[in-house]
Amino acid sequence: MPIAMMPNHENLFLLLIGLFTVYLVLIGNRALAFKIKTKANVVDKVISGSMLFFSILMLGIGLYTFLKTNTMGILYVFFGGFGLLLTLKDFQFYRNPQKTKNGWLLSHIVKMIGALIASITAFIIAGLSIGNLIAWTLPTVLGTIYIIYWKRKINPKTVAAKHYK
Repeated sequence: MPIAMMPNHENLFLLLIGLFTVYLVLIGNRALAFKIKTKANVVDKVISGSMLFFSILMLGIGLYTFLKTNTMGILYVFFGGFGLLLTLKDFQFYRNPQKTKNGWLLSHIVKMIGALIASITAFIIAGLSIGNLIAWTLPTVLGTIYIIYWKRKINPKTVAAKHYK
């Protein structure tokens, strides 16, 4: 994030992706506390609220730049929409954190793997200067498969009771 703000290196998109990654790590880490705590505190809400603001900002920038025929707008819309979805899910979780047995663990796993996906993608795009479609999508596809694996492992489907004659 500091490099994205340095003179001659300004990159608003990388700055916002950096904020998105920090949000994922912070909320993913804080989700562990919900194993014992039953209520979100101000810090939880400020972190999610800040990301909500930045998500709306990304969506606005994305729609504006996309309408100006800049294809970079799609990335802003994608990450802004994804951030908006995650923050809305945060606030839904805060209303009743004990609703599901392992909700805190699932939130932790999704956010931490999401942070890993965002970090790897940013490294490939900015660090290695590979900007093709595969570089943008492969970390997300692989990370999503990993998230689905853990979701199924945490919440296995119950086997229907056998009917006896």
